[in-house]
Amino acid sequence: MCQAQYSNHQLYQAYITRDMSVWQQYIDSADWDSLNIEQRKQLLNYEYGFSAYMLGVDVEKSKMLILRFVDHLDKMKTVLSEERYCAYLASVYTYQLALNKNQLMKYSKGIYSNIQRAMELNANDPFVLSMQGNVEFYSPFGSKKTALEYFQRADSLYGVVGADYERWNRRAVQMTYIQSLHKLRRRNEAKALCEELLTEEPNNVNFQKLLEELNATN
Repeated sequence: MCQAQYSNHQLYQAYITRDMSVWQQYIDSADWDSLNIEQRKQLLNYEYGFSAYMLGVDVEKSKMLILRFVDHLDKMKTVLSEERYCAYLASVYTYQLALNKNQLMKYSKGIYSNIQRAMELNANDPFVLSMQGNVEFYSPFGSKKTALEYFQRADSLYGVVGADYERWNRRAVQMTYIQSLHKLRRRNEAKALCEELLTEEPNNVNFQKLLEELNATN
């Protein structure tokens, strides 16, 4: 039922217009047991993204979403490629760290060990590359320059091998790609890329807001 009610196009449009209530409805309506393998992969990907979004909106709800995401990830362990499983698991540790910042060493170990393993297995998986980029970008010990390289590669690969339900992933990568340029004081490049992407997707509220922020900075 949920597959018919919520198309990937609709979910993508909800993402770029920041109407994340559609994602909430889709996830809530999904009956895991009735889904085939590809539909479960799709749902898992949206659960991954929505868990991150909810961390900044409602902590208590995010805890429940993360538990559901972890349960479904565990059920998909033998179905997913090992690199995808490890990359998703790295995201789980990232969410747990966001909820328990006093457990830095414990969760950081899980993040780094899993993303390192994922990269060893397949450094050409755009999702793996995006996760490695996120680690470099957000970690106090990371490198924005290195993050930029990973985001560039992930963006290119998503354009070739990304699944239909991963269109939002590519836009998310492009956001952090632009943010990396800005952090590296390459503001003009960041603005130019943001403007270029807005010609492709003029309704993307995320890019609109980011361009406003770039124009407001010196």
